[in-house]
Amino acid sequence: MLRLLVALDLSDFSAHTLHTALEVAARATPAEVHIMTVIAPGHDELASMGTSEHACDELRRLVETERTHHAHADGVRLQFSAQPGTQAAEAIVAHAFAIHADVVVVGTHGRRGLDRLLMGSVAEAVARTAPCSVLTVKPRRHHT
Repeated sequence: MLRLLVALDLSDFSAHTLHTALEVAARATPAEVHIMTVIAPGHDELASMGTSEHACDELRRLVETERTHHAHADGVRLQFSAQPGTQAAEAIVAHAFAIHADVVVVGTHGRRGLDRLLMGSVAEAVARTAPCSVLTVKPRRHHT
């Protein structure tokens, strides 16, 4: 069984990353898709727990929206999690290790030059340190 870890940042681009991951999973059934996001931990444990639950709800909403536009295979199991962490790449890689992921799917925002240098690249850090293959999904380019 193929085990994919899909890391989403809940940006506008997350739906495209999720769509790509579900396409891969549908072609490789049976498959298990772990959909996660990383949230910065709060100072108050209860507030952090609420944020984690809210993030998982957002992931589920995103999947339900995607399912209306995508023929989802019956042999694909979905799991959701919101991992606390101040470093997204480290949290994603740790989760990949924990679930024994075969592939990590992560979006890249396509930053270049100074933006990339200053902001860093979560996708690049994941690709360098993950225990498995990493599929990076670029934003769709609209042709004019």
